[in-house]
Formats: sequence, C-alpha cells, structure tokens
Amino acid sequence: MQLATSLNVLYDYTSDIPRAVRRLKAAGFDALDFNGCDMLSLWQGGEGERNLELLAGAAEEHGLPWVQAHGPMFEFWGENAVWGIADTRRCLRWCGRLGVPWMVMHPGHRPGAFDAAHRQRVIEANLEFDRQFIPLMEEHRVGIAIENLADAFHGRRFGSVPEDLLELHTALDHELFGFCWDTGHAFLQGLPQRESIASLGSRLKVLHVQDNDGKGDDHLLPYTRGVAWDEVVAGLQDAGYQGAWTYEIHNAVRHLPDGCRDDALRLAVTVGRHFTGQF
Repeated sequence: MQLATSLNVLYDYTSDIPRAVRRLKAAGFDALDFNGCDMLSLWQGGEGERNLELLAGAAEEHGLPWVQAHGPMFEFWGENAVWGIADTRRCLRWCGRLGVPWMVMHPGHRPGAFDAAHRQRVIEANLEFDRQFIPLMEEHRVGIAIENLADAFHGRRFGSVPEDLLELHTALDHELFGFCWDTGHAFLQGLPQRESIASLGSRLKVLHVQDNDGKGDDHLLPYTRGVAWDEVVAGLQDAGYQGAWTYEIHNAVRHLPDGCRDDALRLAVTVGRHFTGQF
C-alpha cells in the first residue's frame, strides 16, 4: 500500500513546488494527492498552467505518482455556491493531465427539512450534477470519488452516512464513480468505522486519513485524538481496500515553524508505515 499526502501539508508550497515535492520524497512518501482546490482558489490563468507543469515535472523527477486529487469540495448550487460546473470540468482535465485516477468531491447539499421528499430531491440534484461529467471522465479516465461528510458541519447533510453514498452510487451506475472515506468525518458523525467502511466494499477507492477530537474537523495525525484506528484498519481489510493510505493532516504540519516541518513529515511517514504494513 502506498503512503501519500497532499502538498498542502507545507503551508507555502505554492511558492516553490519543486522544493515541496522534494521534501515529501525525502521524508519517505510514495505518492501524492493533487489539491485541485488550491489551484482553483489560488492560481488563475497562465499561472495555473505553469504550476501544473511544475507539479507534473517534479512528481516525475522524484518518482511520486498522483494517486488521487481534491476536486471542487464545497457548495455547488444556489446563492451560496462556491464551485461550479466549469471548475469541476477544469479540475477533471487537470487530473487527466497528471494521470490522477480518482478526484474526490463532496456530495451536493440543499437546505431543507430532510424529510423523504427533500432527501429525494437532493439525490436527484446530485445525479443531474454528477452525470454531466461522465463524457469528460471517460475521455480522461478520471473517476469521481464521493466523500462522506458529517452532520456537524451544517445540520443533516446528505452523504453523512454510508446508506446515502450507496444509494447515490447505485443510481449513478458507472464504473468511474466510487467513494472516498474520510476517517475524521466519520468520527464526527459518530459512525462505527469498521462496519461503515466494510459496507462500501470494492466501491471504496481512496481515503482521507485524519484524526480529530469529535468536535471539529481538525485534520491531525492518527493517534493524536479520538479516531478508533484499529477499527479503521479492520474495516479496510474487510472491504478489500486496494488504494493508497492518503493523509489529510495539514494542520499537524503546516502551522509549525518551517525548520520543524521535515521532522513532522518523517513522523507522519513512520506512523503511516505502521498502517501500510498491515495490508
């Protein structure tokens, strides 16, 4: 099992991409998570294209494949929309150029009573939104992995329990849709990790590995807060998980003084090897 992380563990990575990739390689990581959210938010026009080439070149130089990506993550519809159709298409194309097999996205949300009728409308809206990308996904061979959320963010949210994800996936009925399991979101939701992960089976394609205290989405290193890691491992084994162990632990590294970050990255690799050695 490969051990991966996003470059955003280094707070200032956008200022020197080759150096950031070199530091992750030196720390012992095997692979990378492409943070398309950062590119959409921070890099515009020609600058974004230049940085994409830097990412591709640095990863190739150090032998670090891109195993997954953060695509547009937040609200897609209505007056509070953050991302849109054009952003999602752009990020899928970027993933195709880097050879990223799975791009993670949150399921869309609409406020409401979340009774049966409202829940069905949310499902239908997600289906309409997701299906329009299938031709582009097929063209670039990039799948969309839908991530579990948590009601703690905004009240009852579609996608906070495995049943939501499974129903949406069944309706999408396409091999290029799968799941991302976020261990921290599941802990915030109070879900049993082993049973929940196992229920996703082979449809689980990628992970966001992080720890928290059950109150906030902290994005910390495993064993520093409350996630039941033995249950996570058992669930992944039950599901027959074949993907990477990919950290989402930026708050464990990026806020440290830069002189301390390489040691923190090496610690993260040591902890990660404890997990990857069980598969």
